[in-house]
This record gives sequence, structure tokens and C-alpha cells, in this order.
Amino acid sequence: MATSALCFYLLIMSSAVCFSLSTAQNGDSPQGLALDFYQNTCPRAHDIIKAEVLKVVNQNPSQAAGLMRIVFHDCFVQGCDASLLLTKPMVSEQIATPNNASLRQSTIRILDHIKDQVEAVCPGVVSCADTIVLSAAIALELVGGPNISVLMGRRDSQTAASNQTVIANIPAPQLSISGLKQNFQNHGLDSRDLVALSGAHTFGQAHCRVVDLQLTPTLSSDLNAGFAANLVRICQPNNSAQNRGGLTVHLNFLSTDVFDNSYYKNVLNKVAIFHSDAELLNAPDTKQLVQLYAGDQGSFFQQFKLSFTKMVQMGVLTGQNGVIRTKCSVSNS
Repeated sequence: MATSALCFYLLIMSSAVCFSLSTAQNGDSPQGLALDFYQNTCPRAHDIIKAEVLKVVNQNPSQAAGLMRIVFHDCFVQGCDASLLLTKPMVSEQIATPNNASLRQSTIRILDHIKDQVEAVCPGVVSCADTIVLSAAIALELVGGPNISVLMGRRDSQTAASNQTVIANIPAPQLSISGLKQNFQNHGLDSRDLVALSGAHTFGQAHCRVVDLQLTPTLSSDLNAGFAANLVRICQPNNSAQNRGGLTVHLNFLSTDVFDNSYYKNVLNKVAIFHSDAELLNAPDTKQLVQLYAGDQGSFFQQFKLSFTKMVQMGVLTGQNGVIRTKCSVSNS
């Protein structure tokens, strides 16, 4: 596998999602991946997935953020192998501490449905891992993001990672800048990828139980005082005793459902929610990148494309390794 750097809604209805050959930073891509991998075995795969994602995003643009979260949480734990979607027979990454109540079950059901549509045309050919990656790339562009080249040919794991493995690999929202850099370095990634992939916080939602870490017992200095007060009103209402667990807040109040560079403006203005967001300003190299991307969306998109491509090539199973799961939620018998 090529090792390199990584990390984590206007509808563009007329844009065609095109994919061209892409390589990792060192010029290599994992052996067995190819742009036209399914050309002979399932030539309709791309069109089927694109049509399903288009329907989903038309109905609910916020699902693009859900798909992006699935990619990140899958690839950072034992590679991009769709192990995150496994729920049977025993271990499930979905109930691991960093994932429990964080991943959208509706997004997981969407991926199951997309896989079923592909299976109906090309049984046992297209992997769940490729379905995850391609669905996210298509959705991202439909909500204003860059066109991202995607190579296909991943295969699926038959086993999910343990809770301890998930905790060790998913960067926590309270990490310091040194902790964030180390986490990414552990995955073969660098500061450019850390900052670029953090930009995915430009859309989506956070659970108030996580936001509360910034609000109690005292308001964090990471946050603008007025913004923090607004978060308190949303996440700590007077009637919150019974339903606090299900409350969420938008990660970005500037452009809630659009993938753009407003996240970096939020970081500079102290209206980004997580401690890990504010920590990007605490190292010269990452601070410089935040400032660059805040003023230049084109530079952000260019680096995000590179970083996303590296992420989805991490730890892939190809060739004789792994399987093609018929159902994404269960291993093959």
C-alpha cells in the first residue's frame, strides 16, 4: 500500500461526477486498484451508485456529511475495508465508543440500499468498501465540493475491529495539536492532510454530549463568548433532563448544507465547535494552512482532493485478500 498523508449544501444538479486516474503522493497507488476496475465485470456500477446518491442528496443534502463521516471512521480503523458496516455475528464497530450515537443509522441504511441495487445487477462483484468510497465522493460534489478521482477495486473485511482498536485510531475531539499530528502520523499522514480533512467539519452535526465538553463546567476559551452562549441555549435547554442525549447542533452556522471553506473562517473567528478545531491554530504550520484555506477555497479543494484520495487508499484489501460481501451488514458465510 502506498503510504502518505490524510484524516475526517447547494445542490449542483447539472454537474456530471467524472473520475480520472489519481495517485498517492509518492506517485503510487495500491496494487489492484484501477479507475476502470469494474468496466468488464459490472459496467453499470458507477451509474447505479450515482443515481441512488443523487436521489438521496436531492431529498436530504445533509446525508453527504453522513457519508463522509462513514468513510473517515471506516478508513481510520484497519483501513478502508467496510468493516464499519458489519453488525454480525459478534463485534460491531458501530457500537464502539467513538462511533456509538455518532454515526447516522439512516446513512448506514442508505449504503445497504445502494449495495442491494448494485447486487441486483452484478451479484458478488462490487465491494461494500468501494460502495462507501464512491458514494461519498459523488455526494460531496453534489453539495458544492470538489470533484474527486476515485480508484476502484477494494475488497471487504470479514471481521470488525474491537472497541479498543477503534478508540486507539479515531482522533478524539479533545486532542491537542501534538496529539492530532501524532494520530495522523500513525496512519502515514501529515499536517496538510490533518488541516484539509478537518475541513469536512464545514458540514454535518455534532451531538450535544460532545459539545458539552466545551461548555461545562466552564465555557472553553476556544469559543467566542456569544457563540458559546448560543451553544448553551441549544444544548442545555431548561427541559433537557429527559432528552439531552438526542440533541444535536450544526457544525457550521454559516453554510449548513454546503461543502465550502467556511470552516476555516469559523476556526479563525472562534466559532468552530471542537477543541481539536481550535488546536489547529496552535502550531505554525497548521495555522498557516487554516489562514490560507480561509481565504482561498481553491487551495482548500485542491488539497482536500489529495488528502481524500490518500485516505481512501489506506489499508485497502485487494486481489486475493478480503472478500466481496453480499450484504454489507454481515460477513459471508
